[in-house]
Amino acid sequence: MAQPALKFELEETVEERVARLEVNVEHMRSDISDIKIDVRRLNDKIDGVNRDLTGKIDAVDQKLSAKIDSLIQAIADLKIGRALDRVWWLLMSGALLGIMARAFKWI
Repeated sequence: MAQPALKFELEETVEERVARLEVNVEHMRSDISDIKIDVRRLNDKIDGVNRDLTGKIDAVDQKLSAKIDSLIQAIADLKIGRALDRVWWLLMSGALLGIMARAFKWI
């Protein structure tokens, strides 16, 4: 018994496959160009945010520096004030001892 010959169907031709690949490559190129545009926009936005944050950080730094300087000055004034208080208390104590010496007739 003989079997009928199998009929082979031809695959797509090379030209059809190349044409399909070219279409896919064109889609990829357009997608990549869109991605490049989006990345450039994001870079511009990030640069703007960086400038804003740098300005704000510098402003806060200046404010903190001014407050720290005023605090250091207040501490320095306090040390000078404490020295003047000591002199004042020494003078008051000497005067009180002088008054007590006269009162008890030590002098």
